[in-house]
Amino acid sequence: LELKEAGVTQLPLVNQIEINPFLYRKNTIQKFQDEGVVMQSYRSLRDGKAFDNPVLVKIASAKGKTPAQILGRWCVQKGFVYVPKSVKKERMVENAQVFDFELSDDEIKELDGLTTPEAIQTFVGLYRKCVNRDTSKDGTLDGVKMDITED
Repeated sequence: LELKEAGVTQLPLVNQIEINPFLYRKNTIQKFQDEGVVMQSYRSLRDGKAFDNPVLVKIASAKGKTPAQILGRWCVQKGFVYVPKSVKKERMVENAQVFDFELSDDEIKELDGLTTPEAIQTFVGLYRKCVNRDTSKDGTLDGVKMDITED
């Protein structure tokens, strides 16, 4: 972890990163968990942009649940802190209904497989863009750590 490399001795207890079946960075997550850091899922529901994915729709239909509930349950079963965002009361209720069913091992594997190499590369590009925007002092990346665990 770059924090340890920088001399930080007290690591954060929780780290919030984007975690969902469409951006499941197993190695990154494992590195944090190996250090005892609890992982909290940011964008668990992908802002609703994946609710029509055929795999998600198929599993939701088989379970009698919504795609949002399948994504939430995936997070819960993986052991991630799941805090979905909504401003609508009916969606808040729906998003909380993830504890009355389980996904099978086959369904978990199918969902895990939704992270594509293209999704990882898109993430890496966005990460670098944001690091440049948020970290560089002079518009260059001189001295900015750009090596990341991609997956």
